[in-house]
Order: sequence, then C-alpha cells, then structure tokens
Amino acid sequence: MLSKNLLRTIRQKPFQFLSIVALIMMASFIYVALQGSISSVSYFLTDYTQKMNQEDFFVVLSAPTTNDIKEMISRKGISVSALADQSKSQLMKEYEYTLIDYYDDQLEILSNEFDVTFEGRFYRDVITEVNGQTYDYRVIKQTDSVNLTYILDGELPIKNDEVAIFKTYADSNGLSIGDSILLNDKSFVISAFVAVPDYIYPIFNYDNPLYEPARETIAIVTETAYEAFNEKQWVLYSGYFNHDVDDLESVVSQISDTQGVSYAMSKDINVRISTVNAHLSSNQLLSMTFTGLLLMMSVIVIVLVMKKRINAERVQIGVLKAIGYSSFQIAVSYVTYPLLATIIGSLIGFFLGIGVAAMLTNTYMTSYIVPLIRFYFKKELVLGGIIYPMIVVGFASFVILLVLLKDEPLKLMRESSYLKISTVSKWLMKFLKPFDFETRFKYSLAFRNIGKILSLFSIVLVASSFLVFSSIAFKSVENIVDKAFKNVNYSYQIKYNKLINKPFTETETPFLEYMVEPILDEKNTAFCLYGIDPYNFINPLYNAAGEEITSLAKDGVIINEFIARAYSLQIGDELSLQVKGKVLSYPVVGIVNHYNGPMLYTSLNGLIRNLDLEAGVYNGKWSNDRPDSDKNLSYIFSIDDLARNIEVGMDMIQVSLMIMVVVAVILGSIMMILITTFIIDENQKQISILKVMGYCENEISKMVLTIYFPFVMIAYLLSIPLTRAGVDYIMTLIASELPMAIPTDFTMAQTIIGGLTVMMTYLIAMKCSKVQLDKISLHEVLKY
Repeated sequence: MLSKNLLRTIRQKPFQFLSIVALIMMASFIYVALQGSISSVSYFLTDYTQKMNQEDFFVVLSAPTTNDIKEMISRKGISVSALADQSKSQLMKEYEYTLIDYYDDQLEILSNEFDVTFEGRFYRDVITEVNGQTYDYRVIKQTDSVNLTYILDGELPIKNDEVAIFKTYADSNGLSIGDSILLNDKSFVISAFVAVPDYIYPIFNYDNPLYEPARETIAIVTETAYEAFNEKQWVLYSGYFNHDVDDLESVVSQISDTQGVSYAMSKDINVRISTVNAHLSSNQLLSMTFTGLLLMMSVIVIVLVMKKRINAERVQIGVLKAIGYSSFQIAVSYVTYPLLATIIGSLIGFFLGIGVAAMLTNTYMTSYIVPLIRFYFKKELVLGGIIYPMIVVGFASFVILLVLLKDEPLKLMRESSYLKISTVSKWLMKFLKPFDFETRFKYSLAFRNIGKILSLFSIVLVASSFLVFSSIAFKSVENIVDKAFKNVNYSYQIKYNKLINKPFTETETPFLEYMVEPILDEKNTAFCLYGIDPYNFINPLYNAAGEEITSLAKDGVIINEFIARAYSLQIGDELSLQVKGKVLSYPVVGIVNHYNGPMLYTSLNGLIRNLDLEAGVYNGKWSNDRPDSDKNLSYIFSIDDLARNIEVGMDMIQVSLMIMVVVAVILGSIMMILITTFIIDENQKQISILKVMGYCENEISKMVLTIYFPFVMIAYLLSIPLTRAGVDYIMTLIASELPMAIPTDFTMAQTIIGGLTVMMTYLIAMKCSKVQLDKISLHEVLKY
C-alpha cells in the first residue's frame, strides 16, 4: 500500500521529486567530473615525471670567494702555502681553474654527501619581435640524467637550423613540424614537439605569472646552435635523489644550509612543477566541498518533503501502527522515496560526469605542458558518485523518518496534533497587535514554522556562497595586477646581470634586486629583496588602507601580503635574511598590498652599506623608456605585457566561473520555489479565505510570499564574510605551500551585483510560485 502511495506522491508532486533528483545529480556530477579528471592527470603525470627523472630540487650556488677557490684547488693536491697571497683571478688563471670547474667540484661534494645526481639546466632567454609581436623563447640545453626531454612528435634537432618546441605554442600559432620560426634574426625549422618535466607550468619569471602558449615556449637546438646565441647564459643545477627520501623539505633545507649554496628549492614549492599539483588539490577540495553542500541541501529538501507527507498521512500511519506495524517498517517504506530519487540522480550525474571528466582531462594539455593524458577510470568514482550519495541520503533520511514517526498511534490519529504555534509566533502576535491586519497576517504566517525559515535561510546561504566564491575568484587575478601596478608611474622594469653605476634621468629610479633566503623555522621559499629609494615616486608602495608607505623602507623592511600570509608575519616582527653570504636582520615596518610573489623592500642606500658595495651602484631600474640592446641586460619587464598576460589568464577561467554563477542561480531558484511551494500547500485554507474576503492575487502574494525576502537578503549578506573567511583560509594554506597568493577582496560593486543576482533569483522563484498560488480556488476553504 505504501509503495503504491509512493508512486501516487511522485505523480502528484513531480517538481519536489525532480528537485531532489537534480540536487543529487549535480552532487554526483561535480564529484565525478572533478575527481575523474584529477585521478586521470595524477596517474599519467606520475608516470611521466618518474620516467623522465624529474628533479627533486634545484640549487643556486654562491659565487666563490678567494678562500673558496684556494680550498677547492688545495683539494687537488696543491700545497696551501703555494696559494697564499694570490687573488682569485690570479689563482684561476695560474691553475686554469674556471667558475664551471668550481661549481662542478662543489656539486661533487654535495652529490657524495647527500647521494644525489646533479645536472645543470643551462638556458638563454631569446626575445624575438615579429610584426610587432613579442615572442619569448627559453633556449635550453638537453640533459642526460635529470629532467629528460620527452618527444611528443618528430625527432630532436640534428642540424644547426632545427628546433624542438612546445606543441601548445605551435598550435596557438598555426605551426606544424617542418614550418619555420625566427630566433633573433635566424630561421629555424621545427623538427619536433617536446615536453620537459621541470617546465610543466612554463613561467619564465614571476612578473608574468600566467603562461601564454601563443608567446612563450621552451626551444631545444643543437649544442653548436646554442653556443651561437649571444644572450647571457643562466644555469640552475637540478638534483635527483638516488634513494627514497621521507622528508623532502627537510633534506633540501639541509642542502640549502650547506656552505657554497645560495639557496635550494624543492619541486614541491617550485611553481613550474608544483602548480599543477596545487590545481589538482584545489579541485579536489572544491569537489568534496560542493558535493557535501549539495547533499546537505538534498537532505534538507527530503526532510521538508517527508515531514509534509507524514503530516498529511498521520491517520493512516496511526492505523498501521495500531495494527502492528513498527516505526522501522513504516520508515523503510517511506525511505524508498528519497532512495529512488538518489539512484536516478546519481546515475544521471555519474554518466554526465564521466563525459565531462574526459573533456576536463584534455584541458590540462592546454594549461600545462604534459604528454598526452587520457581518461583513467578508477573504482573510487563509482563509490563517490553513486554509492556515497545513496549511503548519505539513505541513512540521513531513515534517521529523520524514525524521529518523525516516533509518536504513539492515538496521537497520530488525532489529525491536528502536529499543528503547533511556536513560542516565537505567540510573542510576535502580541508585539504586532497594534498593526493592521495585513501586517499581522503575513508575519504570523512567516513565523508559524521556524523550520521552514531556517531551511530557506540555509539554502540561500549555501547558494550565495557559490555566488560569492565565483565572484571573488573572477576578480582575484585581476586584483593581483591592480594592487601591484595600479599606482606605478613607469612602463618598464629593467634588470641588469651585473652591478652598474651609470647616470639615470629624473624619470628613472634605480633599485637593487637579490634573491634571498629567509631564516625561519617553517618551510620557506626564496624571497625577492628590493633595495629602493624610500622617496621614489615612480613605484610607490601602498598598504591595504590605501596609505603610501614607501618612506618606511628606510626604517626596516616592507613585506608584501603574500609573505605576511604565508609566514604569519606582522608589523613589529623581526625578519632575518641571508643576502650574498651575509645575515641581515630587519624589523617589519609595513605590509604592501600586493600578492605577485614573495617580495619585500628596504632602503637602497642601507642595503648598499650592509653589503659593503660601492656607493651609487644598482642592478635594475624603473623607467618609461625601453632601453636599447645591452649585453648587460638580464630582462625587461613591460607593464603592458603583464596586462595582456592577465587578460589571457582571465579568458581561461571566465567560462568555468560563469558556469558556477549559473549553477548558483539555478540552485537558488529551485530551492526557493520548493520552499514557497511548501508554504502555499500548507496555507491553502488561509489563501482561499483571503480570496473570499476580496483580496486579489498580487495582494495575497505580498502577504504570503514576499515576506521571506528579508531572510533571503540577510542570508546573502551573511554569506559574504563566511565565504571570504573560508577562501582566506584556503589561500593562506596555498601561500604556505607555494610562492603565490590570491587577494580575496569583495568590493561594494561586487556586493551590489551579487545582491541584484539574488534578488533576480528570488523574483524568478516567486513568479513560478505565484502560478500555483493563483490556482487555489475560492471553494478550497469548504474542504476544511
């Protein structure tokens, strides 16, 4: 009998049943789509990095002192006394000892001590302009033992006019194997498409934080062709442990503290390698969070539906209990309703998720430089996409049903025994006594059932959190640029590969830039320290309150928001840094409101004095004029290039964030329609009486439906600080693992746009609900 009742209930109230199906479907879909793509990428990425001997870390070696050279030469059997009273240059010339020899000897010592295979990643940055477009080529030497080259298609260069590049670059520019590209003024023929495991996310410097496949690529040429380039050669020494390491960060930290090492960075905090893992981790967190929230919303709907059904069938249930049926048996029958909805929803969501997971897996090929990745099915997808929702919904529904069915048979058979006026409603009626009838009616109606108000409030809170999260994420990347470069008065940041002491114009400001190692107890990465003029007007620094704090650099060090978040530093703390072999300690005197990498600032003249440098030297400057070619140039960073870089990045994430906004609107609409439908069903008698009394549909709608608008807006406003707090926590975790952070501002404009979106969603829901309200006839009151 109860089974037949189930089918009748579905036919009579299809929207309620389909709403549960839709929520379960979305929960299963999000889980399977994200987890499926994550497991696929993880599986093939692990296989790729292991086969190609991906580096465990890289080191930057310190420039040797005279004593370092003497010590290293003496190890080759030369008497120490024979080396006395000779300068570094004299020693290196007399014993034919080069810097490369010194670095090779230093690496041999590290290799023996830590059981590591080392190999240098030598590269030159070649910038080519073609038809007004700038293309960045990082020309690298091939390696033999660490970070091996993976060939996707073609053959590695054999001739001096051949080049191997990324396939993403070729696809973005319409190139194929056999086509030609220009590196400087020389033409090279594309012979292969390749991938290298130390450039999975190929950013060439922190100033351009987003990879642009149409403008940037690794390029591999022959040894002869490589040596023919005039650009400065750089090297990072990559290390691969020959044994299993339990605590990678701890061992890398020991290597970093070794004499002769400037700093070492593990693959876990190297952006070029770890970004994809961070992306996967964030997607995994999102999938679990959103799946959990959607299942929670499903349970709320099920509670409302089940409670309404049980209240409508209390007499029948009382009779069944009286003739011997237990609450357990009756609950088993009722639980088939949510279980049927869960089975249908999870199956639809599962198969849709499988299809989308395959497409998401392929998108990693455009965002990251990895070999071909295919969809990889894991049994955990069935557990999470089908079995898990069934267990959660089935168990929660069964427990709720047992609570709802706990009353004795006689109490159940008293049809109105469940109708109670809440204490809040009683108190409210006394308070509203002086007001007119319409005001008293609508507020008493709203507060008659506190549970429905809380349900509506919770559902709007969750849907609004989706909306706020997508809005924060949508603006976050743009905010990075806005905070760092909104107030700058220069067009180019110019960096030299040596200290210079040349005059500069009044519209230029010099700086010293060094990669430094912070002395902190926790896991850390290299910081970028700038020595600046505290009174410069070209690159002023501002805190979160909008106050200029550039002049504070003369009193200590100004850190940026990334460092403040990642290392829990605040104004007044002491920060020690290893700079060119010296330990310098500074008080933190300010926090500049930008997030583009771990950067900090101190006085230029103070840094010169602390490092015993010649007065007036610098290794970089901010300028409005692009310099001519100079052999001492290390890089030229353009503000316009960064703006373009960010625009490309925004195009990549816009679609996914818009989908999230649409999902939030659909969810909110469905849930509001459901709640208002329940309210209308429960108050058909009162609505019919109002119609008999002469009230028109619009007047009744204002009294019955629009009263809930304040609760909806309060839920939206509350979701803003709650979501920001959650996102702040996640971003702090990310900042502690990677040299990156994202601002989580939510401006007044975003608040207004979000509020209008919620209002629009509410109006849509009310319009749909009003159709049902209008269908209630005048003679409905005669049924009671």
